[in-house]
Amino acid sequence: MNRIIYPTVDVFLYDLRDGLGDNPEEVEQHWQTFKQKLPQSFHDLLNFSSGFESDYEELLTGQFGHFGSESQGYKGFYYPVRMSDMYGLLLDCSPADSVTPQPVDCLQDIKGEIERRLGGHSAMLGQTWLIYGQLPQGTQNYQEVAKSCYKSMFPDGNWQDDFQSQGRLLGGMVFELGSFQVMLQEPVKNDPDAAVSNDLGFDSRHVMIVLYPTAYAAKAGAELLYDWMRLFAYRAKILWAYGQTRQLKQWLKEDYITIQTCLKQIRGNTHQDLPITDLKQILNQARSIVSDYTIDVDELAYQSRTIAINLENYQKRHKTLAQKALSIQDSRGEIPWTNVMFLETFSEKVREKYLRQVEKDYDNLSPGLERLEFAIATIRGLVDVERARQERRFQDNITILGWGLAAAAIAASLSAQFPYVIVPVEVLTSEQTSEGERSNSVELNPPLSASWDAAVLSLGYSLLVGVLCMAIAWLWVKRKQKSN
Repeated sequence: MNRIIYPTVDVFLYDLRDGLGDNPEEVEQHWQTFKQKLPQSFHDLLNFSSGFESDYEELLTGQFGHFGSESQGYKGFYYPVRMSDMYGLLLDCSPADSVTPQPVDCLQDIKGEIERRLGGHSAMLGQTWLIYGQLPQGTQNYQEVAKSCYKSMFPDGNWQDDFQSQGRLLGGMVFELGSFQVMLQEPVKNDPDAAVSNDLGFDSRHVMIVLYPTAYAAKAGAELLYDWMRLFAYRAKILWAYGQTRQLKQWLKEDYITIQTCLKQIRGNTHQDLPITDLKQILNQARSIVSDYTIDVDELAYQSRTIAINLENYQKRHKTLAQKALSIQDSRGEIPWTNVMFLETFSEKVREKYLRQVEKDYDNLSPGLERLEFAIATIRGLVDVERARQERRFQDNITILGWGLAAAAIAASLSAQFPYVIVPVEVLTSEQTSEGERSNSVELNPPLSASWDAAVLSLGYSLLVGVLCMAIAWLWVKRKQKSN
């Protein structure tokens, strides 16, 4: 069975301190979430200052928070730091016996002790496992020992699938393994809980195994923990930002379908058959997504810059780590073999895959905002035209009706100036008249039916004149519309 002297397991966990658009309450919530990964006894010793930006700040008084007496055969420490907009925590654990070679199966127990101390709290941005120790003299096959270490730590892992690269460090061997896959959800876009989540799910694993040939090299390698802390932080931020862009892309594609639908509905002459209520509905639909689409496009560009900046920082820290490792001498004053160019594998992958993909997505999806604005402007113009047409139609109807009413009123007033009927009137007198004169008498009290006939006849004249004038007005309005 393969054995390791003083096997040590470090886990580097990274959380977001403040993201783009986070309010003070959210920043405070991130701080409280990060604190839960440390024992309650350390909370009062933490230094937290949100009034200034710090590139690297140790948060625990005394630098390290060592395990207490309850460690039961293990020793280790907590090392929390703040790095710009991130929190980082190194949790180190190893057996109390630093001399006797231990079977590699003990790594699983060490990992269990670390997970017990974390209490189920996970890292928001990501985490890295660093396994290192000294190989007993005579051990030749470093890779077989590394495979055993990986199998002990992650029984479900597959060395062949997860292996990424290897290199040399202080005369020993270093192996990098990992996998990364974004776990996208299918949320409702308008749900407040469906915003780009800070704790987006990842199927992610990153493991570094460093096997040193001597105790001196292992001790010197432990001095590089500060550089590993920063290097792994930039790596985690890159993958987290890339995961954010995958969710943003999914939402933008959904909105892009809506944009295309709006454009199809107003394409060509089909919009002329749409009532104004349908046009308003299309306009409201376009307006409802313009703000979300704008924010998501800007967020996509922001995350692209985040990847680029952290990639640059990763490469700089890679060079710094290599320079420090090359400056370390062994016990004989010689420079041990160091070659950490394997770290460039991740940089190359980010440049060729992640960053290029995000930039391509932005180029493909950002024109959708221009199309959306064009659709809104077009639909708004159609709505205004249709509203003006309806208002003009209403005014024309009022004009036609006004002509008819005015003509009818004039006809009624004129007809009142003439007698409706002429009837005989009998004049009662005491004088004697002849038979011939009696026929020319006038009757002063005509019958009631004669009065009603006059009123009906006057009303008929008025209606006839009104309808005639309305017809003339209608013909005039139509002719005027054609001339315009």
